[in-house]
Amino acid sequence: MRATPLLILKSLPFLLFMASSAEAASLPAQSWFNQQGYVGPSGSRIIACHGYGCVRRMAISVDGAWLSRAKETLRANQGSPDAERQALAEVIRSYTAYLATSLGGRPDTPGSPPQMSGVYGQMDCLDETANTTSVLLVLQEQGLLTHHAVLYPESRGFFLDGRYPHFTAVIAEKRTGTAWAVDPWKKAPGQRPDILPLTRWRQDS
Repeated sequence: MRATPLLILKSLPFLLFMASSAEAASLPAQSWFNQQGYVGPSGSRIIACHGYGCVRRMAISVDGAWLSRAKETLRANQGSPDAERQALAEVIRSYTAYLATSLGGRPDTPGSPPQMSGVYGQMDCLDETANTTSVLLVLQEQGLLTHHAVLYPESRGFFLDGRYPHFTAVIAEKRTGTAWAVDPWKKAPGQRPDILPLTRWRQDS
């Protein structure tokens, strides 16, 4: 079981590595995995992160029945960016439930309480960001995102501003460039994630 100070130290190198959010946003989403030392998706294969900071990993496949349902949901909601985001919320909801079932053990506790660090199946915001970005990239590769593109993950908070560092997956509207956070961190598996404008997400604590 890790102590909270170790979790804090674990986050600092990546935060210091990023020169600015603008520079990060210009990088391909896939490059984030390499920089973190994680493994990005390949085809329909995802290396799911858990245990906090991706210290535990398990390969899962999102093809078959799950991907078929995701395709139906997204293709039925291609009319507008808002409709697609609503569909994505449902797809991510079902994905987190599928991920919890695939991992087994105790379902993830929302908000990553420090005492759950290292515990099988438990996820902090880095795990959630990796897993969510992975499935978004799979959906994008499948041609299922009509109105959005997957961006490099974002972070907020740096201790000095009184906020703990927090990360999220990000999508952007293709037409307007408006960025949206896709963040299931506060939600239990099977609940709809927060999908909100990135500017608003950055202001939250």
